[in-house]
Amino acid sequence: MIRPLLFILALALGGCTSAPPPAPEPTATSTAAPSKPKTPSNLLTEAGKTIIRTKKGRPWLMEAFKVHYQDAAQQAQLDNVDWTLSDSTGKKLIRIQAPKAVYRIEKELVEFVGGVQARRYDTRDLIKANKMTWNGKTGVLQGSEGVSWDRGQTHIQGDTATTTDKLERILVDGHVKVTTVLEGDPFDTGG
Repeated sequence: MIRPLLFILALALGGCTSAPPPAPEPTATSTAAPSKPKTPSNLLTEAGKTIIRTKKGRPWLMEAFKVHYQDAAQQAQLDNVDWTLSDSTGKKLIRIQAPKAVYRIEKELVEFVGGVQARRYDTRDLIKANKMTWNGKTGVLQGSEGVSWDRGQTHIQGDTATTTDKLERILVDGHVKVTTVLEGDPFDTGG
């Protein structure tokens, strides 16, 4: 008696319940996956420092202790910056070190701030400034807010300085002072 009752109960329950609705057909538009914050593909992180390599223009490498990337502004704010510019063959041209910098990606500008030091590799020229800006599109390096340039025994100070990123020729402007050591008698005509 119990067996036929279970059978009838199973039929009743089976007939009363409806099957789950079929799964919806896939549509041509897919649901977007949640997006992660974008970072430039030339931004790498290695053991406590971040390395940025240029992808266009002249090759350069920048290391920073801390980087805050802002996708909407297409820029990165960096702390403890060590930046090196090379020529197309990989020969290092100039090294700039600064406590802070802002890399404006689309404009190809790097703005160094505070106690900035730029050194030319082949001549050991040293330029110091409170602010320095390098334009990757033009290759122009500008120092401002107090600049000094040392080459050998010559020391030049001024308000601003403008040069190319090869530091071949430097124009110092505003309140310029020059200190140098001359060899020999500058008034001796040799005759």
